[in-house]
Amino acid sequence: MDPQRLDLAKFIRAGDLVSWGQAMSEPRSLIAKYLEQRHDLGPTRAFVGLTLTEDLQPQHCDAISLLSYGALGGLAPLHNAGLLQIIPCRYSALPGLIRRGSLRPDVLFIQISPPGPDGSHSLGWCNDVLPTMIDHARVVLAEINPEVPWVRMDRPLDESKVTATIRSSHTLPTFATPTPGTVETRIAQHLAEYIPDGATLQYGIGTIPSAILRALNNHRDLGIHSGLITDEVIDLTHSGALTNGRKAHRPGIGVGAVAIGGPKLSRFLQDNPEFCMVQTDETHGATVLAQLDNLVAINSALQVDLLGQVNAEQVGSRYLGAIGGQPDFMHAATYSENGLSVIALPSTTSNGDRTRITATLTGPQVTTARSDVDLVVTEHGVADLRGKTVSQRAKELTAIAAPQHREPLERSAHQTRPSP
Repeated sequence: MDPQRLDLAKFIRAGDLVSWGQAMSEPRSLIAKYLEQRHDLGPTRAFVGLTLTEDLQPQHCDAISLLSYGALGGLAPLHNAGLLQIIPCRYSALPGLIRRGSLRPDVLFIQISPPGPDGSHSLGWCNDVLPTMIDHARVVLAEINPEVPWVRMDRPLDESKVTATIRSSHTLPTFATPTPGTVETRIAQHLAEYIPDGATLQYGIGTIPSAILRALNNHRDLGIHSGLITDEVIDLTHSGALTNGRKAHRPGIGVGAVAIGGPKLSRFLQDNPEFCMVQTDETHGATVLAQLDNLVAINSALQVDLLGQVNAEQVGSRYLGAIGGQPDFMHAATYSENGLSVIALPSTTSNGDRTRITATLTGPQVTTARSDVDLVVTEHGVADLRGKTVSQRAKELTAIAAPQHREPLERSAHQTRPSP
C-alpha cells in the first residue's frame, strides 16, 4: 500500500486505543499519518513507550490522549506539560495488562524488516510486548523498513494477523551512549571488581551502565539476559568476555527484548544465531529469572536515601523516568545464587550542588525497595548493604556521598534515627 494514500479512518474508530513499537521500532510513517489524520478519526488514546524522536508534539494532544509506562526520551516534556498520563507498573506486568484488556490496543502499528533468510519478516529492534499486542489487537498495520535488521526471535511473526502493510522511507533514529567521563569511569572501575566471571548481566539505559560494560572486557564467560541491548554488547563479544556459555537459560545465546543503537548494532543483530530477541514474559518474568545463577542487575537512579530506597522516577515535580524493569531484575538478583543487585549513580547532580545520596527521597515514589538493593556505587566507592542494619546502611551510604555533603547526611542520620 502507498503510505501517501493510507486512510486510517478505514481502520481506526473514535475511542480506540492505538499503540506502536518503541525506540528504534517506532513506525514513523504510520505515526505521521495518525497524527496528520487525527481530527478525521475522532478522539483516540495512544499507549506509547520510549521515544527517540520528537514526532509527538503538544498540538497533537488536541485529539489524542497519551498514556505510557514512563516519561522516557521525548515523552518527558509532554508529561511535564500535563499531556501524558503515567501508568505506574513494573515492566513485567505489561503483558498481563494487555491480555486482560486494561491495555489491549484496538489498533497496533508495527515496524518490520524485509523478508529474511526463510522469507519471513522480523520485528527487528523490538520484540518485548509486541507479539502479545499482535495477538489481541483488532487491527495490525505493518510498516516494512529496509533499515530494520532481520533478527532471530523467540517465535516467528504471525503474519496472518497483519491487516495491511506499507513501505517506509523513514530513516531510523540512532542512539549512541555519550562517552563516559571521569565520574562514570570511576564508578565502573569500582563495580567491575565485584562482578565475577560467568555472571549474567542485566543493565539499564544511560552512560553509567554503558561505562560499566566497557570496564568488563577482561572478564570471561559473561552472559546477557537484559530487557535492553545496546552497542556495548558488540565490544564485549569481540573481546571474548561475552560468551553466554554459563547461562542456565538459553546457554550460548544472548537475550534481549529491545535493542537501541545504530548501524553497527544492526549488523551485529542481523541473522545472528548467538542472539535472540524475546518477549517481556521471558526477559522480565519471575519464572525465567529464577533460573539465572550469578545474575548481576545493574541499574541507575536519580536518588538513593540513607535507608537504601531508590528513586528512579521523579525529582520534585518533574517526572523523568519510569518504574520499568528495575524492580523485576533487582529483586531477582537478590535471590539469585551469587547474584548482585546494583544501583550505580553519580554522588551529586551535574553541577555538584545537590547530593544524590539523600537523607530522604525528594520524589513521592519509591521505585525499588531497600530490601532489593545489595550494592550502591558512586565515584567515591561502594556501599555494600547486604546484611547491614539501618544505622550501618546510613554509615555505608554516607561514606560514598560527595565529601562536601557527608556532614549534613551524618547529622540527619543521627537526628532522625530511622526505625527498621
